[in-house]
Amino acid sequence: MQQDPVLVVGTTPDYVAKINDTYPDATLFITDPRFREDHRLKKIKPSAILFSPLDSFNETIQSVVQHLSACHVTARGIACFDCESLVLASRLACNLGRPFPPPEAIVRSRNKYEARKTWWQAGILSPRAIMASELKETIDFFRFIGKDMVLKPVSGSGSELVFHCGTEEDVRESVGIMKTQLPRRRSNPLFTLSPYPFSGYTPVDPCTSWIAEEFISGTEFSCDFVLQKGQVIILRETGKIKATDQTFGSVLAYTFPPQYPQGFSLDHLCQVLKLAAESLGYTWGHFMVDYIIHDNLPVMIEMTPRPGGDSIPDLIKIATGRDLLGMHMDIMSGRPIPANGFPKSLQTFFSVNIYAKEEGCITRLDTSRIISQPWVKALFLKKDVGDRIKLPPDDYDNRLIGYCVITQQPHDDVICLANRLQELLTISVIP
Repeated sequence: MQQDPVLVVGTTPDYVAKINDTYPDATLFITDPRFREDHRLKKIKPSAILFSPLDSFNETIQSVVQHLSACHVTARGIACFDCESLVLASRLACNLGRPFPPPEAIVRSRNKYEARKTWWQAGILSPRAIMASELKETIDFFRFIGKDMVLKPVSGSGSELVFHCGTEEDVRESVGIMKTQLPRRRSNPLFTLSPYPFSGYTPVDPCTSWIAEEFISGTEFSCDFVLQKGQVIILRETGKIKATDQTFGSVLAYTFPPQYPQGFSLDHLCQVLKLAAESLGYTWGHFMVDYIIHDNLPVMIEMTPRPGGDSIPDLIKIATGRDLLGMHMDIMSGRPIPANGFPKSLQTFFSVNIYAKEEGCITRLDTSRIISQPWVKALFLKKDVGDRIKLPPDDYDNRLIGYCVITQQPHDDVICLANRLQELLTISVIP
């Protein structure tokens, strides 16, 4: 008899491969047909993958129900690692009678302005912001707040089309890029209209509007937490170090464990996380949150019901031996949650991004000098010879060559080590 699987909704081939390698229990991956020929999926059992167009909710839900029935199994839980697939995962969970955060809360938290507005009403610190679609209203807000401003997409992720504006000329230039680049992303699932309208929520077109918000100074942090029975359990904490030579908001490195400023209270953070999640409409789930510590208080930037992504799972795995992705699968299938999160490390670990410096096709890529360094614990490549590189503002993800997990050295900070990694990389690119 087959084991009841955990359904992983919408995951890309790199995550499918990671989960398949590290999570021993039965899993059914529901992914888009465009990945059908991806080489990373060739080693996955055909019965463990269901290809279905993820933008067609009803078709996908019907396909999943039929597949489970044909295999005589039921879903043990529903897991999701991608923001653009969260609503689909929630609706699928409702159909199958499995626990998952509600779609209304997901839609509200994915809209950065709606999340800000909800948090203000709940008395939670978050940047002042407006929704804008024209230059005039954006400049008017810049004049109103009288300080630096950040422009960002309504529902994007990472540093994609995020701009720091210190002058009106910066605002004009950034708005011009927004007006050009946002419509080009209409086929990107992150930039589509909310697929789940509900009472009291006005859908916004992410390809014609953006968020203008005040710039908050301070160091940014990220954490995973679980909300259950009104209690918050922090699973994972990392600091963020920004890349000053990349587009605004780009991450140079994550650090574990994080170095909080003196006087910052984790107990207070837990109180804020609980109120922030419940105000959005969540009562249970596994969440990732970004926040800036300003004057020793957490200022909420983003919250979404999935685990931390990017290089964070690999950083945590190497630093602690714990599997963040597998833990999410366990949580979403009802297994007990660790009471104290991940163990703390006495040693400082960094996951450092290596960015491409020019566009073109990679003709040579040699990382042997990187992996020979004793302070390099692991290297994860995103690119290979023959791959094409595109740079912002056309593409923000494509510029990433890979990332290294390293340990802190006595006489070098992470920026020096990151520069050293770039020097050790041998790469040739032709236009």
